[in-house]
Amino acid sequence: MRATTGGSPAKVRKRRIPRKAKCDGKRPCSRCRALNKECAFEERPKDAQQMRIEMLETQLGSLKAQLQSQSDASDAIAAEHAGAEVLTSIRPDGSQVSNKTFGHSAISPLSTVTAPDATTLQNAATGSPESVFLPPRRASHFDTVAVSLPDFIDVGLLSPEQARVYFEAFFHGSDRYVPVFDPLFDTPQSVRSRSSILFCAICTVGCRVLAGTDSQHWRLLNFHIRRLLNAALVMPEMACLETVQALLVRACYTSERSLLVSVATRMALTIGLPEAYDELMSQTFSSEWQRSETPMTNEPMLMRKTRTWLFILVMGHILHVDAGDILSLQLTGNVRRCRVLLHRPTSAKQDLCLWPQIELNSLRARIQATLSDPRRVIAGNGSDQAIMDDVRDAIMDLDVWFADWARIYDASGDPQAPWLKLNLQVQRCWGVTMALCRAVRTTGVEDVSLMTTTQKDLLRMARDALRQHLDIIVEEPRLYLLNLRYAMDFVWAKCVFCYLLLLKLSILLPEPDRGEHWGHDLVSCGNMLLDELSAAGGDMAGGHRSGTGRLYLQLLRTGIEKYSHALDGNQPSPLVTGRARGTRMPAGRPDVDDSGDADAFVPDQFVFEWDFPGLTLFSSSATEAGWLDGILLEALSGADEFMGFGWTGPEAFAAQ
Repeated sequence: MRATTGGSPAKVRKRRIPRKAKCDGKRPCSRCRALNKECAFEERPKDAQQMRIEMLETQLGSLKAQLQSQSDASDAIAAEHAGAEVLTSIRPDGSQVSNKTFGHSAISPLSTVTAPDATTLQNAATGSPESVFLPPRRASHFDTVAVSLPDFIDVGLLSPEQARVYFEAFFHGSDRYVPVFDPLFDTPQSVRSRSSILFCAICTVGCRVLAGTDSQHWRLLNFHIRRLLNAALVMPEMACLETVQALLVRACYTSERSLLVSVATRMALTIGLPEAYDELMSQTFSSEWQRSETPMTNEPMLMRKTRTWLFILVMGHILHVDAGDILSLQLTGNVRRCRVLLHRPTSAKQDLCLWPQIELNSLRARIQATLSDPRRVIAGNGSDQAIMDDVRDAIMDLDVWFADWARIYDASGDPQAPWLKLNLQVQRCWGVTMALCRAVRTTGVEDVSLMTTTQKDLLRMARDALRQHLDIIVEEPRLYLLNLRYAMDFVWAKCVFCYLLLLKLSILLPEPDRGEHWGHDLVSCGNMLLDELSAAGGDMAGGHRSGTGRLYLQLLRTGIEKYSHALDGNQPSPLVTGRARGTRMPAGRPDVDDSGDADAFVPDQFVFEWDFPGLTLFSSSATEAGWLDGILLEALSGADEFMGFGWTGPEAFAAQ
């Protein structure tokens, strides 16, 4: 019963509770104070940055756990191999964990956690949740075998003394034709310690120079270096500067030169040789601007890489212009800018052989592109006058190139300057001849009797350049011919081609005012050339230094005899004498009758390796020159008897 006051029910005052107020996260709300209870602050929504940080922390923890699992597995395997009983590993927090082993690892290699790959790490850095749930990457079923590549001394093919002799033979003349080395740096000990492949490649060429390709010793070395190169091309870790140099050395003295140069180019791009050239040129500019003659720290290595890369450029242009390969590499800008590198402290004497070749072959590639462009003929710009203008510009450019480098050689004071300058003269004649012959090829007319006056003038200019070429190489003391024993096959091909084309043009374009003395003088110079080539590298007492050189010698001998036969009114010619007539054919092959099947002989290098213009010229009124046409037609006919000697197929030559 409620108490009342004054007859009315008493009112009971209730405790007033304040309205619900939200906690703002700074102080307790009034409701919490009124109820005398601990305030539960409302959670504020997390921002995106805080969520990203927490996700990254979670992912990093997962990655650390995976790495620790991988480390534990590796330690367990190592303990198994070492015969350990207990494997102790250290956790990131500093604690140690012991894994007991009982003769075998506690962690099987098949159950180990794969370390995160580049994709996983990238996803973790970008905050992608995929990195936590990526499955471990499976191991490949295939792997390259890390084989050892012993050199000739290790396998017992050469004694240290023999290797030294062959190595020095290479640097006595062959290095001029493969000018990618510095003799002061590339010593036998240095090369052997850096690359067994390069050491073997150099010794093989030295053996070729001294013993010849018919020797059993060279065959063994040649077989072994081929095995080494085949293995090196498979292993990615063998991609280095020395392997590229070994490929170039090999390419200069084998018929597979185009493929080897392509492989060397691809490997050079992989290891960054073009970037070395760019960096060296940039540093050279900076040092000259600051008037500093001190070499940079990494300049020696940059120069070696640059030298190798530029020789790849030279070989690519030679194979493009003279072998018909597709040009896949060229130097942008003015090629003469390379000359600034000759003044660097790291420049070697072989650079005087390399740098002119860079400019010459880049120039020849440009000349060929101008004279061989079919769009000129289609557009009506292939008139005789336009072709003559292009030829005039080409010859002027070649003359400027020759004059510049002749002055550089005269000022260098180098002991090898006489040979270098003589080589310049020979190469200038070669460049002029090729430009003129390609200009005639552009006209599409091969019958000399149907040519215009301008076209015949081009051939006469080519004939004069070829005669100058012959006079230079047979002139005493014949420094050029004496060094041909070190030369690559391309140089031999040029010498023989130039002489044979000279004989042919002298018949197709006779000069009555020159009389018979002109022809007999050509035969006399040809015999001299044949003797010198035989002594330089084609004919030896125990065999031949080069199988290809032997073929070119035989073709040269045949050409002289046929030309002499035509001069003497179809009478047998006794003009071929001396060592040339004693040129020995390979063992097991029939000798060639001088008056019979010899006119059906030609090395396949002229037809299937080199693209020398001019050999297919003919004249309907000059049948005396048909002997060379018959040679080429026989080689192209695909007859069963290879080269007219009764040998079935070119496999007979592959055995040599």
